[in-house]
Amino acid sequence: MSDHGPAPLVEGITAAIVGVRDVDPHLAFYRDRLGYEVAAEGTVPAAVADALWGTGTAGVEAVALAAAGADTGRIHLVRVPEPLAPAEQPHNLDVGLIGIDMYARDIETAYAQFTEAGLAWSTPPATYGVAVGEQEVMVTQGVCPAPDGTAVVFVQPATVRGTAAWDADPGRLYTELTSVVCHVPDADAEVGFWGPDGLGMSVWYDVVFSSPGFDTVAGLPSGTRMRLAFLAGEKTARIEVTSAEGEHGVDRRPTQRPGRSLGHSGWAVRTRDLDAALDSVRRTGGSVLGEPVETADPLHGKGAAASVTTPNGVSVTLYEPRA
Repeated sequence: MSDHGPAPLVEGITAAIVGVRDVDPHLAFYRDRLGYEVAAEGTVPAAVADALWGTGTAGVEAVALAAAGADTGRIHLVRVPEPLAPAEQPHNLDVGLIGIDMYARDIETAYAQFTEAGLAWSTPPATYGVAVGEQEVMVTQGVCPAPDGTAVVFVQPATVRGTAAWDADPGRLYTELTSVVCHVPDADAEVGFWGPDGLGMSVWYDVVFSSPGFDTVAGLPSGTRMRLAFLAGEKTARIEVTSAEGEHGVDRRPTQRPGRSLGHSGWAVRTRDLDAALDSVRRTGGSVLGEPVETADPLHGKGAAASVTTPNGVSVTLYEPRA
């Protein structure tokens, strides 16, 4: 324990879990085009996968992708033979998991290269402002559909904020995942779950704003008022919790389950103390879906893991590595 209270139970979102029908198109996208490396691959044993995700009696093929060797901000590809629903990219007003974000060094060049390769972006690069206190923060981003319904958001930051991949390899065109996005009905509960009084992430800002530029980029009705809470730990990926005033879109939470759904279907989060993290989950309105299970697999290494949901039903695999 430090002079500032107990150490945070989590350091950030270690990985986004992405369900895939076939690994090869994802390797072509993330590895060959974006420069991620295969950090580990193999099978999550049947007993572990079923305990965590309810996948049944077969082992689950999995690949862990890392940017410049970073142990955080990763992409966990999990093969799903019989998905709960067809692949479909979420809309920003849908409830549940939305996009996965990473920095691009030159977003216009990235867009041109993708276009030349025949890969269309659903949202070309655009710049908009977000009011944070008395300042307006300018954001430049674009969205490219990845295989199996995953929305990859490329952001060219005005100010670079801690990225392990660019620290390790400043010449890279793309970073590890810098943030993951969920759109939820109860933002207060989600912030409480992840924040300083929960699992220990910091609230960098929590604002309500309306921006014509953002409405255009995000495909929102004109004049939409959006709450954006940005939570950060010591490492990427950070969390963008969004909540729009008024009508929501499709509730995708029932079909966003790791190991059973295609696309962005959950988060993997490393913790220093699994028992304490599970206590925090219960205390802050989340649900623990089963007892911790011991594992040694390509996604979590050797350790103990448990499946939980946040107060808004986001699926999270918490795990504690063993020495």
